[in-house]
Amino acid sequence: MIQDSSSQAAEPPGDGLGDLSAAAQAELLRRGEICAVDLADDFIARCAQRNPAINAIVALDEEAARRSAEASDARRRAGAALGPLDGIPVTVKDNLFLAGFRATWGSRLFRDFVPDEDDAGVARLRALGANLLAKTNTPEFALGAHTDNFLFGPTRNPWRLDLTPGGSSGGAVAALAAGIGALAVGTDAGGSIRRPAAYAGVVGFRPSNGRIPRTAGFPPMALDLQAVAPAARSVDDVYLLFRSMAGPDARDRASRCFADYPLPQRLDAALPGSPARICYVPEVESSAVDRDIRQQAERAARLLEGGGHRVETGTMPFALADIERIWSTLTAVAVARLAGDSKDALAALQPSNQAAAARGRAVDAQQYAAAVELVQQARRRVDAHFERFDFILSPTSACLPWPVGQAFPQAIDGQPAGPRAGAVFSTFANVAGIPAVSVPVGIGGGGLPVGVQLAGRFGADLQVLALARQLESMAGWRARAPAAV
Repeated sequence: MIQDSSSQAAEPPGDGLGDLSAAAQAELLRRGEICAVDLADDFIARCAQRNPAINAIVALDEEAARRSAEASDARRRAGAALGPLDGIPVTVKDNLFLAGFRATWGSRLFRDFVPDEDDAGVARLRALGANLLAKTNTPEFALGAHTDNFLFGPTRNPWRLDLTPGGSSGGAVAALAAGIGALAVGTDAGGSIRRPAAYAGVVGFRPSNGRIPRTAGFPPMALDLQAVAPAARSVDDVYLLFRSMAGPDARDRASRCFADYPLPQRLDAALPGSPARICYVPEVESSAVDRDIRQQAERAARLLEGGGHRVETGTMPFALADIERIWSTLTAVAVARLAGDSKDALAALQPSNQAAAARGRAVDAQQYAAAVELVQQARRRVDAHFERFDFILSPTSACLPWPVGQAFPQAIDGQPAGPRAGAVFSTFANVAGIPAVSVPVGIGGGGLPVGVQLAGRFGADLQVLALARQLESMAGWRARAPAAV
């Protein structure tokens, strides 16, 4: 039976299988030192102990989880394991279709909707034996910078429970940081996996458009800006999840434009032998950046330079006003479309989306067409930038996480901040359709993790992850358990 796990009693956290990487769990399974039922039981126990404090998991099917684990163990005993993910627990964000689970999209409009099929990437995980046992929280329509909604309430950051883990994949990263599972499937339309990953001290990856095919699902809120986005506590685990979902699908034309399949099992050979050309961008135009983030981003640049790469301080290949115009126009029109002419539907929305719907209804065809043309212009500018550089290094977010209950930070580096001020580094990758990853590199002065972003040209997903893996090692980052859970 699917349960709302927030109703279960809290107990003190403890060490266990959930603290291991997915790769380590897979190796123990392969050697027969644990079984898949052990992993499922550990996930269920940790959810009962830790989730009430953070509210990251919004649905957990314990009976189905154990059935899936038992089937995995039976395959392994028969010598017919389906691969390294067979029996590994994986969470799925609540805006993705997972057959048999509600897909609420964080909205009262879909509180009772249960899809009967998986989205393509999710289906691939199921075919590989992954234990798809829980859904994670998201803001309504996955459009918020913080994770909160009328159905499930706010998700809290395991590093400090009075702070948000960001959005819209806040539930996915909070569960990872709290040790509830080692792998999470989220989405990223404007920084939705990368910024929360930075706030929670985990790795979040937005692949190139089409890398992970899309089939069943909710209607797009912003053309093709959203991608299915894997997250984990290490780059290697992110790659394991990405590699398992990526690849062409005849039903998704965008997935058929890459020529580097099958992907290698490891990232070791993905970086070229010559030094990478890295454009380091510490700020976007005149936007404010928190001091701790500036310091950690500068440290990351020096580490990469010390590792033999060519690092040059530069600027982003876009106009921030264009990116914000694209985002606000496309998403407002999409919300207006969802609400339609129904007063009841509009009343069911959260106030921020009621306001977005009103803005969307005021957009005419010429304005919408202009926003779409801006997308194409931005893609040409970004592609030209990557003729000179291989990667762009920047902060992931301009700010550290802010208090639960606030939709966005009220100030950044002592300057008043607006709703999109924290996202100045992230949304361009969605507009450009390129791969970008947030990797944690250190702890700021306030005891909170700080992540930096690496972005690369379209299709250079493996190279972006390989450089992130190198930086992860240089920075000496090791997944660590927050003290709050």
